Amino acid sequence: MEGSTPKKKIPAGLIAAIAAVTIAAAAAGGYFGLCGWVQNNGQLLPGAVARDDKGAAVDLGRLSREDALAAVTQEMDQRLDSRKLTLLYGEGKKAELSGELMDCSPEGTVDVGFSAKKDTPFWKLGALWLGMAQEPHDLPLSAAAFTPEGREQAKEVIRSIASELDVEPVDFTYELGDETVVVTPGTDGQKVDTDALLEAVESALAQGAEELAVEPEAVSGAELSGQALSELIHIEPVPPGVDENGKLTPAVIGRSVNAQEAQELLDAAEPGQPVTIPLEYTPPGTSEDESMYYKDLLASVTTNMDGVANRSFNVNRAAQSCNGKVIQPGEVFSYIGTIGSPSAANGYKTSTGYQNGETVPMDGGGVCQVSSSLYYCAVYSNLEIVRRACHAFSTGYIPNGLDATIYYPSLDFKFRNNTGFPIKIVAYTEGGAWGKLTVQFYGSNPDNIRVETQRYTLGSTGWTTVYQPDETIPQGTTKVKTTPYTGYSVDVYRCVYDASGNLLSRTFENHSTYAKRDKVILYNPLDSGPWGEGTAQPPAVTDPPAEPTQDPWSPPSQDPWVPPSQDPVVDPGTAPTPTPEPTPTQYVDLPVPDATMPPWLENPTEG
Repeated sequence: MEGSTPKKKIPAGLIAAIAAVTIAAAAAGGYFGLCGWVQNNGQLLPGAVARDDKGAAVDLGRLSREDALAAVTQEMDQRLDSRKLTLLYGEGKKAELSGELMDCSPEGTVDVGFSAKKDTPFWKLGALWLGMAQEPHDLPLSAAAFTPEGREQAKEVIRSIASELDVEPVDFTYELGDETVVVTPGTDGQKVDTDALLEAVESALAQGAEELAVEPEAVSGAELSGQALSELIHIEPVPPGVDENGKLTPAVIGRSVNAQEAQELLDAAEPGQPVTIPLEYTPPGTSEDESMYYKDLLASVTTNMDGVANRSFNVNRAAQSCNGKVIQPGEVFSYIGTIGSPSAANGYKTSTGYQNGETVPMDGGGVCQVSSSLYYCAVYSNLEIVRRACHAFSTGYIPNGLDATIYYPSLDFKFRNNTGFPIKIVAYTEGGAWGKLTVQFYGSNPDNIRVETQRYTLGSTGWTTVYQPDETIPQGTTKVKTTPYTGYSVDVYRCVYDASGNLLSRTFENHSTYAKRDKVILYNPLDSGPWGEGTAQPPAVTDPPAEPTQDPWSPPSQDPWVPPSQDPVVDPGTAPTPTPEPTPTQYVDLPVPDATMPPWLENPTEG
């Protein structure tokens, strides 16, 4: 037919392409539908396997949550009941905990599996489900926790272990002495963190571990350094002065240690070993006008000399050395350090003294009368006695128990000025060989305290007469070779009273023992009677020349000095035994003089 248009034929290739696309689209739609179904089917992906560190495995692939929980529970229960965890602590000690204290918690394992499924790319879900891809998910087969009862049992075991292992740290300690500070460094301790250990035990049991070592944590004590010690004991020196009310204020002696030296000593010490570190003292200084501190008479004593010229000379010379001596707060007075060697080379004369119980010529005889008077004044000034020893025999010129002997250079008399104010010594003689020695301490006594002593004679030993033959003694005569002394044992207490007469303290001062010495008479062995076999009548006795009543130089057979750091032998708070003589002899300071200072105190002269 004319005018008609012929139809075009579609190429076969195009039809095939369209068909392929259609089929592909249908297939893709089906696959993504599968992915969507897998995403929401409530089942774990294939390859989800729960494992523990022992190699146990449970296949949870394609299981629902409920079925997966049941499978994990069954597997974990079987393993928990058989698990044993040994805690190792201390020196070879052990404690055991059982998995029966725990319940499994399968939710954790299953939740991990579903979380992994959620994080898988959407397009991959279908392939994994169809087995066209592999991506195994290993889930922890260790989700378990203590039951409430199991937790308490585990805590009890852990507390028991901690009680054995815990060691409290020890901080350093220090003890102040007169010249040194003794420091004992602290020691480190250790402590078990019970909360952290409980968590570790729970995790170890859940994972099937067989052993767990318990390691306490180190705990350090307070650290000590030389600088810290220096700051700890430091005292700033403060000079004496006058407050706003016109009252004297005592000095403060500065105290410190060399921080660098202290550090070196601490570093060199063994752990825990005490370390002795020297103290350094700083004088507090005084004002320009020191006379204001010497208005109080603290103590005074006057003793008689015995008429022996050389001995009296020595007493005067020793007194001159002490006269005007000022002892600053905290300073230690040394008698030997003040008078020097009591020898002829130092200007002293030969007198008599005692050696091994015998009277012998000796340089410096008599100087102990001055040291005894100083001790007397130191006691009544309430000063600290650093070193003192009594004579071998009772002196006679000063009360028993209040004397002080010396022996150059080994035995000294020392006291410390612990008043907080400077002290001036006044010492002089008057009246020649038969005159007197006076020693006085001037200082400051703002609180008006006073001191008394109580002296108790615990016992006495009488002397006897001993006769000794001597062919040099003319017949019919005798000669006294040795004068006698009675022996005594004496305790002294120091009593301190306030201005109103109230007893502030009663402390043991010293124990003094004085030997007895027999009277020795020489006779000719040809004479009769109790002293010989010759004549019937007792011969006339010729006494020896007068000799000093003290022992100036012989050291005591035993040094009775007790260092200040030691407690006294007798309890100062109780009355001594045996019962003392009816009333203890008491010595009280002389009345305080007028405020006007005597001229010899302002400008001390040579006695």
